[in-house]
Formats: sequence, C-alpha cells, structure tokens
Amino acid sequence: MAEDFAFRLAPIGKTVSWRLEGDLLTGPHGTCDLTEIETAAFVESTVQLMRMRRLDLCGPSGLCRISINTRVGLSPKNADRAAHRTLCRRVAEHLSRRAPDLPVTLGETGAIKALWFGVGGLSFFMGLGIAVAALASGVSSDRWPGMIVPLIALVLLGGWLMHRYALWRKPVEIPVSALPTLVDLLDQPKVPDQNL
Repeated sequence: MAEDFAFRLAPIGKTVSWRLEGDLLTGPHGTCDLTEIETAAFVESTVQLMRMRRLDLCGPSGLCRISINTRVGLSPKNADRAAHRTLCRRVAEHLSRRAPDLPVTLGETGAIKALWFGVGGLSFFMGLGIAVAALASGVSSDRWPGMIVPLIALVLLGGWLMHRYALWRKPVEIPVSALPTLVDLLDQPKVPDQNL
C-alpha cells in the first residue's frame, strides 16, 4: 500500500511530495531503498525564529534527506509539520520492522559537524589573536572598551561552537525503534513545570 505525503520545505518554500511504497521511498531527489539503509541521523536545530528538522538516511544509493524548516511558534497541528512528522514516523516504523537496532545519531554528523567545529575554532582563535595583536601593538586604552565586548563575544561563540560540535565526542545514538516516540515528544506542547 502506497502512502503519499506533501509539505512545504519552508514558510515561503515549494511543496515537495514523498511516496512510501513498500520498501521504496520516493522524494524530490529520487528513490531510496529502505532495505539498504546503513546509517540514519535525526537533526533538530533552532536559529532565531526558525526550526530546522531533518531525517538523513544513508545507504549505497546515497543520502536521502527528509527536511523541513518552520517558524518556532508554529503549531504541531500545522498541516506541513504534521505531514513531515508522519513521514518521519512511517519511515522509522518501517526501518524498525526490518532492523530495530539500527542506530540513529541525534545531531549533526560528518562534514557538517566538522564545518561547524571549524567555524567555532576560527572564531575562537581569531578573537584571541586580535586581542593579543592589540596588546602587542600598543592600542590605546581608550579603545579597549569598544573592542572588549565584541572580542569576548567572538571567543565565547567560538568556544561554544567547538564544544557543541566537538569532533572527538561520541554522538548520542538511539535505536530506530525509539525514533517515532522521540518525534512525537518533540512536537508535544510545552507544559510549564508544575513543581514551582
């Protein structure tokens, strides 16, 4: 039985169509055989008022990326979010029937993780380098108040990015059978802490 899913990639993006038919997932970039999936990653990140969520499936035929970008405050009942969530659930349920222990990495992996780590390292060391160069060149003390805040921000941002995307840290993994529950939990309305 074939299932069809359609959602907009972004608030002003185009609508994409996906079809799950048996072991084949067909999307905007071709067809992915779910029986050949070797690795999977689930990524959710928020930048300002945008939330990016994607499920990456890797196999011999290449990368299959199921992604969506939405506004942070958008209701989980929104048709686009609901269609993306349902597609991710169906794919995870299908994979868990075939290989329930297939690990799903949570967060960025591979080249994207290395890129973010590199951006963090560049920011961190540029901030420190500019501060050392300013001290060594004898910048007047009346210029330090205008320099110190941006330099501290640059160093802190770089340190945070290096820590968040540390290449030596083992990524968090869950079995694919737990992914549908995680996807549902992420879309639950936020409940205030009742213990206050």
